[in-house]
Amino acid sequence: MITWANLRASAAPWLLLPAWLYIGMYMGDVAHPVPSGYGVESGELAAYGLATIAPAVAGAAAWEAGRHRLLGGVRATSARSIPQQLLRAATPVLTLHLALIVGALVLARRAVGVWPDSFGWLAVAHLFVLPLGWLLIGWCLGGILPRSIAAPIAGIGCWAWLSIPHTLSSPWVRHLGGFVDGTSTVTDVRDTAVYTVPWLVAAGLALASCLLVRVRRRVWGVGVSILVAAATLVGGRVLVIDWGYHHPTSPRSVAMACTGEVPRVCAPPEYQPYVEQLRRDALAPIERLKIAGIPAPRELSVRSQKLPLKPGTWPLHWSLPPDRADNDRQQYAANLAESAVAGTAAFGGVTDCGQPGSPAAAWAALVMGVNEQAVRNGLPRGDWAALQEIRRLPAEEQTAWFNKAATSQKHCRQVAP
Repeated sequence: MITWANLRASAAPWLLLPAWLYIGMYMGDVAHPVPSGYGVESGELAAYGLATIAPAVAGAAAWEAGRHRLLGGVRATSARSIPQQLLRAATPVLTLHLALIVGALVLARRAVGVWPDSFGWLAVAHLFVLPLGWLLIGWCLGGILPRSIAAPIAGIGCWAWLSIPHTLSSPWVRHLGGFVDGTSTVTDVRDTAVYTVPWLVAAGLALASCLLVRVRRRVWGVGVSILVAAATLVGGRVLVIDWGYHHPTSPRSVAMACTGEVPRVCAPPEYQPYVEQLRRDALAPIERLKIAGIPAPRELSVRSQKLPLKPGTWPLHWSLPPDRADNDRQQYAANLAESAVAGTAAFGGVTDCGQPGSPAAAWAALVMGVNEQAVRNGLPRGDWAALQEIRRLPAEEQTAWFNKAATSQKHCRQVAP
């Protein structure tokens, strides 16, 4: 009964519907138009709700802390311990937190087609852990400021900490907040540190806030709180300084779905319904390249670029949606041309740099039947003129040039404009 009365007296439930609306807007902007059935993506898509959940929790905690602060000495008459009192006082905020997470998971399930699994649950844990840190920060602010001031500061401050660093030129700041933009591919998943570093930073900032509340009447206490916050940010910077603008990822370990022979086409299990069609669409372009003197691959594989290629294996670049329009077939053939460069380099014992748009890939694309104007538009004028000279050579010399260009990797040393 006490818990129910606490919920009825709280302002936290009023945040539920607006927060759900904003979560749906965030996720709707980034959800793939075709359900992928990828459990990791489901969890990471739900984690997009963090930009709404954490500020809502922080603001509600600040308001509830201010409301209970008004009780003054009445709290000292309770027979319950201080932790029990705090837990009951924070029940409306924790209920709001849980309800928002459930809403985010349901929306992600609807968009992706499956519930989270594997590393997707780590993203779900992120939705639990990080807002709890901001709950403590908001509660501390509500303990020293009027709730009408503390709640907006906590909510807006949390949102700014999560969102604004993504607009700054210094890349390391965005990794400390915890809002992770984008989702993992079917070939690579995020490293655990992408989540644990923001958890540590949130814990450090929460500790600094608690110290500020406990010793706010002492000048040295404010200094200690500032030092803890500064040490937290400096330590976080040390952990993420090498990440750049992108989060670190690792190749995904999963049993592949394969079909056919020479070429054998392999893809992650989420693409199993499409592997047969991918193989059929690849046969004609690869046959044209084989006639031109380039050996056909033994295997086409949708795989992480971080994994080394075996001789005879070409990387296959493809992703949803499986629209079979003519322009998509053209793009698929162009992607196979890039695969031919990488596969030829691997056959020569060289690791391809993965930089697209090389003259060798353009030559392969033309041989495979890609629209000439489209290939021309993708090359600098000088490279296109040089490629026309190559195309006038006898077939054997063109093949020898392609093999040399693919293994030399000279295009990787070109600086993109």
